Amino acid sequence: MKTAVALILFKRPDETARVFERIREARPEKLYLIADGPRPGNADDERECERARAVVENVDWPCDVKRDFADENLGLKRRIPSGLDWVFEQVEEAIILEDDCLPHPSFFPYCEELLARYRDDERVVHISGSQLLPEPPSKWSYHFSRGPAIWGWATWRRAWRLFDVDLTDWHAMTRRQRKERLREMFEEPAEQRHWGFVWDSSHEIDNWDAQWSYAALSRGLLAIHPNRNMISNIGFGDDATNATADPLGIAARELQGVSFPLEHPPEVRRDAEADRMASHLFRRPRFEWMHRAGYRILQAGGDALELVPEPIRPKIRHRDRAERAGSG
Repeated sequence: MKTAVALILFKRPDETARVFERIREARPEKLYLIADGPRPGNADDERECERARAVVENVDWPCDVKRDFADENLGLKRRIPSGLDWVFEQVEEAIILEDDCLPHPSFFPYCEELLARYRDDERVVHISGSQLLPEPPSKWSYHFSRGPAIWGWATWRRAWRLFDVDLTDWHAMTRRQRKERLREMFEEPAEQRHWGFVWDSSHEIDNWDAQWSYAALSRGLLAIHPNRNMISNIGFGDDATNATADPLGIAARELQGVSFPLEHPPEVRRDAEADRMASHLFRRPRFEWMHRAGYRILQAGGDALELVPEPIRPKIRHRDRAERAGSG
């Protein structure tokens, strides 16, 4: 396979081994390995990070391998974007997997074909490998959506240049300007509230995917979603950074794969009905208020996070907590 693959890993050697085996089967000509470092003073992290890195040492096919291994822990918000910046300094397009995203074998040729097909179509910025809808569209091999999904994906340098982890444009707007912008982007008030809250909180949340969503949503650009699932997230559990619980029932989804030749939609147009179903699935009201409450509590600082139930506790590195941990 000629398309470069980027694998992002941390401290889960068993999951890394399963994902790496699928990459080995695909035999990419270029492999970029991105690893975060252990958290300070965490002996378990040091041991498991070393074990995970050892897993990917055995590249036994003709391949140009490059490594970007952090000595210290950068966290999701800095490690993944800095690693992808490094990748796209060197290649025009890449397939991206994290250590908990187990791909179906068809995921790789699917991405490679669509990267080539939409290479020069600036309306399209993202190719997703996962499909989590209970009843996804059945016509064609894939559909177009306004929202990226990051469990196994691919993109181009031209698209990644739109990414800004700090959401500089958003935070430069007044509150009134943000509300007006949200009304322009979303018809449903619930979506306006959801994304406004997520982007307003981006300085506090140790993650990067909301910023990547902003790159597409704020410009009216499109992501490709397969109509059959090709990624199973095998990383839910207590040792995960974010996915400690699975209230939506989306972990370890069945790998279905796609058939070739791919059946392409006749035009590049967003599937509004699929987006509506996805919006309702991922913003279930009974979970939405709990997450929002958790973030608001956390913004108060101190040990308020301990009041939030563990299954829905957001993994946020609050400035106050980080400072106190560093000084203690």
